[in-house]
Amino acid sequence: MNRTERLLDLIAYLLNAREPVSWSQIKNYFPEDYSRGIEESNQRKFERDKAELISLGIPIDYRAGSDIGNDGYIIDKDKLFLPEVRFSPPELSLLMLAAEAVIENESFPYREQLNQALAKISSSQDPIYRSPDEIQIRYYADDLRAASQQMILDQIQAALDKRKALRITYHAFSTGEKTERTVYPYGLILRKGRWTLEGWDLLRQDIRAFVLTRIEEAEANQLKPGTPDYEIPEDFSLKNYQKQPWEISKHPPVQVTIKLSEHRLNELLPEIPEAVRVRDNIFRIKVTNVDRLVSWVLPQKQDASILEPEEVREKARKALDSLL
Repeated sequence: MNRTERLLDLIAYLLNAREPVSWSQIKNYFPEDYSRGIEESNQRKFERDKAELISLGIPIDYRAGSDIGNDGYIIDKDKLFLPEVRFSPPELSLLMLAAEAVIENESFPYREQLNQALAKISSSQDPIYRSPDEIQIRYYADDLRAASQQMILDQIQAALDKRKALRITYHAFSTGEKTERTVYPYGLILRKGRWTLEGWDLLRQDIRAFVLTRIEEAEANQLKPGTPDYEIPEDFSLKNYQKQPWEISKHPPVQVTIKLSEHRLNELLPEIPEAVRVRDNIFRIKVTNVDRLVSWVLPQKQDASILEPEEVREKARKALDSLL
């Protein structure tokens, strides 16, 4: 038996056990794997297998014996399986309707996975959802551009799956320049309605965000496909990057007052949903990354300005001077 088969059989054996299984019972059940040769070697082999399963999220516990039970190993089913999710008919209708809108967009990177998830949800719910005939969703896009975006998404996903470097041609919004970049992809997120790649930019030597519609070409590194080019840092979390850039923790919170042009309020206010209106077109926001706020304000030109505090205004002035 190869290792993969042995691990799968071990999972099935422990899942089917009604009470903890002792080491002796495991050896008897897997005589070719854990009962041949030196006992110490067999125990180390089992410990390696157990550690591998635990690293994959299989909760194997050891329970000490009692007067009514044996000591041994068991998989805690309450930890392994998620509780059943039930939707009310209105909830299911809204979920399916929203999903259909996403699936209609051919550039959405996880259409196949979403279809599979919807099939599982609809098969387990009662009553079965049917899309109302009077509601039709259509996503219109240029066919050539959609095909190009899909190819880019495929390359990004391939790089993510195998942890390979990704070479991209990126059209920056702030400068209008096209640059060749090499990125270690960390993940894809939907932010402000736009799919964005978060990853380590080797040119900038920092984590950067790349809007997918501004990536014109992408190619995952094909060399040594079985060897990863990088590892995602343990302290990295995509959840942090679903925040606004100035909400990513870098320093204690600072209250910043900004002024927005009236003719762009409808466009800019959705980007600062936590802003508190002070008066008219003046707002106060809590900032934990002043540099990122300055990077957002400057491209808005005369349509956004920092009023206070003075130290943040000074940062913006210095950043603008360096650009000029």
